[in-house]
Amino acid sequence: MSLLFLILAGLIGGFLAGLIGVGGGIVFAPVLFFYFQAAGVDPAVLPPLTIGTSLLCTLLASLASAWFQLRRGAVLGPVALSVGAFSALAVFLTTRYVTTQPWYDKEAFQIVFSLVLLTVVARMVLSRARRPDGGTESPPPRHHPWPMLAAAGTAAGAVSSAAGVGGGVVLVPAYNSFLKIPIHYAVGTSSATIVLIAAVGVVTYVATGWSAPVPTSALGFVDVGRALLLAVPAVPAARLGVWTAHRIPTTALRRSFAAIAAFVALRLLWNALG
Repeated sequence: MSLLFLILAGLIGGFLAGLIGVGGGIVFAPVLFFYFQAAGVDPAVLPPLTIGTSLLCTLLASLASAWFQLRRGAVLGPVALSVGAFSALAVFLTTRYVTTQPWYDKEAFQIVFSLVLLTVVARMVLSRARRPDGGTESPPPRHHPWPMLAAAGTAAGAVSSAAGVGGGVVLVPAYNSFLKIPIHYAVGTSSATIVLIAAVGVVTYVATGWSAPVPTSALGFVDVGRALLLAVPAVPAARLGVWTAHRIPTTALRRSFAAIAAFVALRLLWNALG
């Protein structure tokens, strides 16, 4: 039953990765957290093991999502590369000085994850879709101020490393609302950026947890075996998510993202404070 649960979660996470450009981490991280907790993993390594494994799932799902988005011309390469570079430094610093410290326990992880999602829910619900009168999205702007790219990358990298998500919960609203990138381009570019963020995160968590008391299927703080159970079904599901994203209105994208994120956030917050 636990294997079927992980496979189903992988399908859902992959679909979300393609649909709304969040990398699937909003599903992978809480699923892995509860799975490892039920399996009796040492509480001292539970948060970093959850985060590192979730980032590997997110990396694989985002690779598929980014490829399908790229084929549809929905990825702004220079934006993804610039933001990803700033994110890499934030991932390293957050992993080194926050998430692998003893005080960052399971309660702290759940609270941080919940607050991140609730903030995104508020942002996506309150933001208005950007569409011209003709009903189709306008082309994305050609130039973006580097301080805003740096801010988006730093925030996404810190959130990614602290919560085990790809950073799309920050990137999609940042691209769409602050950089004025139309939502479908924002989703596609977010998927490509997450590939860079998650790759750096996986390497960092493997190196940081190399000598930690982790399960035998794990490399450092990355449980490769469990990650593959989630990520393999996520890849075809990501393609379905991309196909769906280009066939439903912008408003539906926002509402679907907000509803799912709110549910996950409230569940984790209740668990942490209860």
